[in-house]
Amino acid sequence: MGGATINKFLTLAEMRDRRILTLLRYFTLEESSDKLVLKTSDPHHCESLKKLIVEKLGEISGQVMVVLEGESKNGSSMEEKERVNIPNGLNLRYSFTNFVVGDGNRTAYQVALDVAKGPGKMYNPFFLYGQVGLGKTHLLQAIGNYCHDRGLNVMYASANDFSEEMVEAIKRGKIREFRNRYRAMDVLIVDDIQFLSGKTRTQIEFFNIFNHMYLNEKQIVLASDRHPRELKDVSDRLISRFEGGIIVEIELDRDTKIEIIRQKLRDLNLTLGEDSVEELARTTKDNVREIEGLLRFIKVSGKVELRALPSGDSHFDGIMEIVSTHFGVEKCDLVNRGGSRRLNRARHVAMYLCRKLTDASLIEIARGFGRKDHSTVIYGIKRVERERERDRKFRLMLDFLEEKALERLKG
Repeated sequence: MGGATINKFLTLAEMRDRRILTLLRYFTLEESSDKLVLKTSDPHHCESLKKLIVEKLGEISGQVMVVLEGESKNGSSMEEKERVNIPNGLNLRYSFTNFVVGDGNRTAYQVALDVAKGPGKMYNPFFLYGQVGLGKTHLLQAIGNYCHDRGLNVMYASANDFSEEMVEAIKRGKIREFRNRYRAMDVLIVDDIQFLSGKTRTQIEFFNIFNHMYLNEKQIVLASDRHPRELKDVSDRLISRFEGGIIVEIELDRDTKIEIIRQKLRDLNLTLGEDSVEELARTTKDNVREIEGLLRFIKVSGKVELRALPSGDSHFDGIMEIVSTHFGVEKCDLVNRGGSRRLNRARHVAMYLCRKLTDASLIEIARGFGRKDHSTVIYGIKRVERERERDRKFRLMLDFLEEKALERLKG
C-alpha cells in the first residue's frame, strides 16, 4: 500500500470520524503491497476500529486490515485466540525479551529473571520499587508470564484489586473462598503495594496469605513507588516481611531511555532523526508510558512535536470543563475533597486525562486538583485504568472524552 493511500486513510478518518485517529494511538501500522495492516494487543480497540472503518471508510475498508497482535492475515489460530487474555491479571505484551536493559535497571531485570526461573527459591519476597513509568509493571508481568508459560498458577493484582476483592468477598460471605484462591497460587504478584496504606483489615488478610505462601516456599513479588521503610500506615510486621527478601530500586539512565525510544519507534513503524531522538530524551520526563503516548500522538498527527501537549493550568482547566460537563457536576467541585460517587468518578477521569494528554508530572496534577500528595492522583488513575479494562461502555466514554479534550488542547 503506497504512502498516498495511507495519507488518504488518515485524511478520510479526520474528515469522517476522528474517533478513528484517537484509536490509532493504540495501533502499530505496517505496510504491505496491497494493504495497510493495523495491529494492537487490545481486543476491544481492535473490534472498535474494525467497526468504525467499515461504517465510516467503506470505500477503502477492503484495503485496511485490523488484527490483534499474533494473528495471521487470515485470522488468528485457536491457540492464539485462547492466549490473548490470560487469566488472573496477566498481559501477554510484557516479557523479558522486549524489556530494554541498561545500567539503571540491570539489577532489577536480572533479579526478576532469576525469580521467574526459580520461584520461591532464591529471592522471596522480591520487592521492586521506583518512580512511576520506569518499567516495574513490565518486569512484574514478565515474571508472571514466564511462570504461567511453565504451568504454574500465577496471580497478578494491584493492592487495590486485592482490597476490593476482599471487601466483596466479605459482603457475599465468601472470605474463605477468597483466601483459598490466593493461597492456591504458586506465584503471587502485587503491584502498587503502597495502597495498602491505612487499610487495616486488608493488611491483616494480606499478612496471613503472605505467611502461608512464604512458609510453603511459594514466590511473592511486590512493587511500590517507594522503599518499604517509607510506606505510611502499613503495619510494622508487614514492613518486616517485605524487608525479609531482596529489595531492588529501578531507575532509568539516559542511554537506556534513548534505546527505549528507539524501540518504541520501531514498534510504531515511525522514523525520527537522531537529533530528534536525543531531544526527545532530553525534554521528556523519565516515564516510559508518557514517552510512548507522545510517540503515538506524533504517529497519528503526522507532526514531529517533541512536546505535543504541554502542561499547565490552562490545559487542566479545559480538561476539567469537558469532564464536568459530561458528568453533570460543577467544575469547581473537582478540586474539592469528598463528594458523591459520581463526582469522585468524574474527578478520577479528569486526573487520568490530565496525565495522559499533557506532559505534567503527578505532583503538578496533584497541585492542579488541590492535593498535596500525588498518591491521590495515582489512586484515581489506577481506578480508571482498571475500569477501562473491565467495562466496554466506560472505555467508549473515555475515548469520547479524550477526543474532545484533544480537540480543545490542540485548538
